[in-house]
Amino acid sequence: MRSGDYFGYAARNIRRAPLRVLLTVLAVVIGAMLVVVMSSVGGGIERNVLEGIRSAGALNEIIVQGVGTSGPGGALLGRPGGLSEELVDEIAALPGVRAVLPIRAAFGLLELHYEDLTAQPIFVAAPPDRLAAYGLPLAAGTAAPAPGEVVLGARVGERFFDARQQRAAPLALFGQSVRLTARRLVSPPGGMPPGGSPGGLPGLPSLAPAAPPTFERELRVVGMLAPQGTQDDFTAWLHPDDLRDAIAFMTGRQPDPATDGYTVIRVQATSIDQVRSVQQALVARDLQATSPLSVLDQVNQGLRVLQLLLATIGLVALIVAGLGVANTMLMATFERTREIGILKALGATEGQIAALFLLEASALGLLGAAIGLVLGWLASQLISLIVLQLLVAQAGAAPDRPLTVLYTPVWVVPVVLGAAWGIAALAGLYPALRAARLNIARALRTE
Repeated sequence: MRSGDYFGYAARNIRRAPLRVLLTVLAVVIGAMLVVVMSSVGGGIERNVLEGIRSAGALNEIIVQGVGTSGPGGALLGRPGGLSEELVDEIAALPGVRAVLPIRAAFGLLELHYEDLTAQPIFVAAPPDRLAAYGLPLAAGTAAPAPGEVVLGARVGERFFDARQQRAAPLALFGQSVRLTARRLVSPPGGMPPGGSPGGLPGLPSLAPAAPPTFERELRVVGMLAPQGTQDDFTAWLHPDDLRDAIAFMTGRQPDPATDGYTVIRVQATSIDQVRSVQQALVARDLQATSPLSVLDQVNQGLRVLQLLLATIGLVALIVAGLGVANTMLMATFERTREIGILKALGATEGQIAALFLLEASALGLLGAAIGLVLGWLASQLISLIVLQLLVAQAGAAPDRPLTVLYTPVWVVPVVLGAAWGIAALAGLYPALRAARLNIARALRTE
């Protein structure tokens, strides 16, 4: 029997009972669709989580975090004696480190003003030489501001509000002047002069001029960073002197770099391959060091388990569909008993008879899987579109970046086809062996 005979014979037999075959294939289609949709749910979760991790920073970057202490006025100061200048030099000397960026941060009662608009970006400062060497991507100007200058993240201009708290249209701030303001929550050091008043009259309040309610400094925007998809897009980079003066006003004391230290140290490895070794070296020094790459490794493990569980749910439906294939093929052996006897009488071997039935079962499984893959992908796209439209309607505007609600991984195609073929072939194995072992004489006497 030639290979073409196998396929022609299988095709003719499948067309003999179209309704039964249609229901059997439909069961496989539903199982394959469920595998695709459930895997797409897991794939969408995985892609969104991983995009969020990647947007937290470059994969070759490590963050050394200080244990923050909030001073009055909302200023975040570094751990006393923790992230010191000596530690920065020590980290910079580690093998595999390309650049180090020590940062002091302050936020809460700091604001940026342009004309009558106000924004509250993240305010940070770093040594200008280290900031220039770190290589933050620039869209215009310089990355290292001098005193009285500021470098803005790519999306700071989108975060200005008017007096009614309505968001303003995005601003082009490069080359413009903005105002940095800070508010004080504590009294200035020293309190009232002796005697309670300039005249020394006891019991009377001081008549000394009150401290100004706000700190204000004019800044020129000398640089704009390129969009990165990280918090740097919403950050204002000040010169250390300007940030130190603002913190001194808010807290009522002059920050001491020797004791206050840095808020955070960003460490840039020479390559992604060096990240783990550098991070281990930092942890060995009792430092709290995290990196997007280490988080990515941990999350990937959990997401693989989630993908497996979701795909297993769909696989159960595919196994149930395999029972339908077994039933269809078993019915075929009863209906074609005489035909099988004739084939054997003409010289067909048991192996050839079994191959015919296995080919029919495999065809049912692969046909249902192929249709299920297409319909499952279309269903995933439709669900994604509907959910996105609902999110946009609720938010009142399009999301900042495209969201992936459902994403079908590439591996789903071979897995579904392979699983459907394997289950169908296994389901058709018993009917195939039964047909192959039929007695010729008994089969030919069957009506």
